[in-house]
Amino acid sequence: MYAPRIPRTTVVRKLLRLARHPIPTFTQYGREYGANFLLHVGGERITHFTTDAEVARHVLQRNHRNYEKSEIQTDQMGRYLGFGLLTNSGNDWLRQRRLIQPGFHRKRLAALTTEMQSVITEECQQAAEQPSIDLFRFTRQLAFDIIVRALFTDGFGERETRRLHSILDKLQAYIIYPIRLPMLRRPLRWAGLERKHLALARESRQLVQRHIDRRKLRSTCDPAPNDLLQMLLDSRYEDTGEPMEDRQLVDEILILFAAGYETTANALAWTVWLLLRHPTEHERLRTSEEPGYLTQVIEESMRLYPPAWITDRVALGPDTANGFTIDKGVTLGLFIYGIHHSPQYYDEPEAFRPDRMHPDAKQQRHPFSYLPFGGGPRLCIGQHFAMLEMQLALRHLVDHYTVEAVGELPVPEPKPYVTLHQDRPVRVRLRPRTPG
Repeated sequence: MYAPRIPRTTVVRKLLRLARHPIPTFTQYGREYGANFLLHVGGERITHFTTDAEVARHVLQRNHRNYEKSEIQTDQMGRYLGFGLLTNSGNDWLRQRRLIQPGFHRKRLAALTTEMQSVITEECQQAAEQPSIDLFRFTRQLAFDIIVRALFTDGFGERETRRLHSILDKLQAYIIYPIRLPMLRRPLRWAGLERKHLALARESRQLVQRHIDRRKLRSTCDPAPNDLLQMLLDSRYEDTGEPMEDRQLVDEILILFAAGYETTANALAWTVWLLLRHPTEHERLRTSEEPGYLTQVIEESMRLYPPAWITDRVALGPDTANGFTIDKGVTLGLFIYGIHHSPQYYDEPEAFRPDRMHPDAKQQRHPFSYLPFGGGPRLCIGQHFAMLEMQLALRHLVDHYTVEAVGELPVPEPKPYVTLHQDRPVRVRLRPRTPG
């Protein structure tokens, strides 16, 4: 049985709306055609979109060997952000994953807690000195500085940090266009924008390479820094005993930057906004003695506003997923935002209710009805790092500051770039709490 097919005339008529507002467009298609539907997105490419958790489990876990990331996530993103774990695939991905995985073990990450906490304290103090701050700008700067410190505890340099941050922002703002609208690739090339952004990508690689070179030249008498860069430098492949080549090392670091700060920044911004909008939950978090409630708040925020709002896979061979026929070459569009907002899995799915993320409540739901970090073998390697970072940041904000909206609290809509942004600024003020 094939999923219902949306007529091409309907897709063409709504193509501009799809490009500008994909989330409400996909949501509307889901209401009209069900949790699974087929549509053509560019040329002859057929995409099977789904908000069916069982289809997601089949593709990401049960028969994952039959599915690879599409060229959108590999070739297109890799041209600008490097071919690290996020954009790699096949045997190369598996080899890299096995090499890097030990560095993201919970115990290894715990050693970075002091560095992360130091950045959080400094950034919050600086923010509290301002009359007001843009919430999303604040969380982006905070998350970026944390990943810089985690990678380079011996310092990356303020000027280099600002430049790398600027480059990665420009790259991520640009690549959504050739990714979402393949027909724009040639016009962007003709306009010189592709060349401009590829030059920025090369500059980002040079910035990272210079720091790697400096690290390699450090005196062997000095103790090795306990950071992610050193972990990557010290890692050895099981089959050869050799370290990573510099080219691959740069790729992995750039992917850690690109994937490691934007997603966390978005999640933190949405979480703070939700707490401002729900003062009862905010106060409960501040005064609660429940050790897991902080995590529940963050997880419920990422259910409502998943940073990675969609992902895809391409079928390498014919298959059947939850009764639906999947032909070879079909792209599976796993609409994570839609799964998280499905009334099939969540009562009142638009409501902010952290209690639904209690471990007992989670046990009652489909295991793939919640996918903020993906699922299966390609579950995000930085999951524990991201959660630790958000827990430390949110706990510090709640314990040491009163966060207030400046003026009327706006209601931003999700803006889907590569990650899920807010479509308008939210200005807040941080007031230090009086001890006791």
